[in-house]
Amino acid sequence: MAPGRGEARPARGAAGPCAAAQAALCKATARHRLLVLQLGGSADGPRLREERRGSSAEARELSAGLRRALLAGLRRAPASPEERRELERLWVLTLSALELFLQDLRRAQRLCQLFPAQGGGAAPLRTGLGGRGPPRRKGGRRGGGPVQPPAAPRLEEEIEQVMATLAEMESGANVPLWTVEATQPAGTGSTAAPGHYCRVL
Repeated sequence: MAPGRGEARPARGAAGPCAAAQAALCKATARHRLLVLQLGGSADGPRLREERRGSSAEARELSAGLRRALLAGLRRAPASPEERRELERLWVLTLSALELFLQDLRRAQRLCQLFPAQGGGAAPLRTGLGGRGPPRRKGGRRGGGPVQPPAAPRLEEEIEQVMATLAEMESGANVPLWTVEATQPAGTGSTAAPGHYCRVL
């Protein structure tokens, strides 16, 4: 049976803790994505935005620890060629997860610009179905809150931190991305943990 098909193969040595951390990172980034997709909608508000920040912090903390562990494992002599291949596989999967996480952070930044927090809450989603829209204020400007800055400082910091982690990973180890291939057809359902659908060539 090829790696990645059916049950997950056991990870040994340094790869074991890294595999667990990578699975936790996938869950954290997936949870963050679900929260980002609700920004600007009917569920938006201070609580949602605080949960998004907490989820982002968790993902960034996991990625930083995982980067250090993977880099240490790749730089020392692995116990076996199989462990080396597993560490390289986890390295590529972590890069992919961080790139998707970075996309979601940028999406959150755009949504927060479109629907800035106002008066302790979030500006409601305007679909255009509610009639004439909000009243026009003096000076010709519509809306009921103060003008917000063009970008949320916290999100700028989060984006910069993830970009720095990606840059450190890309320069810290020579693991060609083409050495990892998918072993599970797209759209195939499975109960296996995320990341078990690829192998090192």
